[in-house]
Amino acid sequence: MISRTKQKIAGLAFALIGAGFTAWNWYIALHEGYFYRKTSLFFPAVLVLGLGMFLFPTYREERIARGEDISQMQGMSLLTPRWWTILAVAVAAGCVNYLLLSSQ
Repeated sequence: MISRTKQKIAGLAFALIGAGFTAWNWYIALHEGYFYRKTSLFFPAVLVLGLGMFLFPTYREERIARGEDISQMQGMSLLTPRWWTILAVAVAAGCVNYLLLSSQ
């Protein structure tokens, strides 16, 4: 299992990459008059997921800490309500960023 410190470092790296590409896309949208659609959707989501990784334990760690048996679980069934919320906020962040850039 991945250590919490490694998870925090990876989460911070993802958040910084997401923030950097989101800022770059806004910069070119404001100064060049165009933007990259996929970048505007993907990297804000990466930012939110990275912050989630940095701030919270993984969904596996949450379930194990509660004493749940995860041996029969796999894929999306492992996600906890907290991580479903983080995933929903990440998708929403990408969509809102795209809509804001489209209205420029």
